[in-house]
Amino acid sequence: ITGSNRLHFLYSLRLFQKFDNFRILVCGGDGSVGWVLSEIDKLSLHKQASCQLGVLPLGTGNDLARVLGWGGSCDDDTQLPQILEKLERASTKMLDR
Repeated sequence: ITGSNRLHFLYSLRLFQKFDNFRILVCGGDGSVGWVLSEIDKLSLHKQASCQLGVLPLGTGNDLARVLGWGGSCDDDTQLPQILEKLERASTKMLDR
């Protein structure tokens, strides 16, 4: 996310401070996931009751998505509805950062 899109995302992320439970889907790779997690930490959103983050692997590395069992890439957009259903039913894994 760059430029004005980054500012829109950060503004949107602040809106989550009003909710106890929420989910964020990061569509990207390891860098995008790391950046979103850093922003969540800066806003102390990780301290809320239920802050869950899903990963749709669209980056170049996608090591985190691969380790979590989601595969190394999502290059077939016809599978998107099934992937989103799978994400909805997924179990939560704790990450050590």
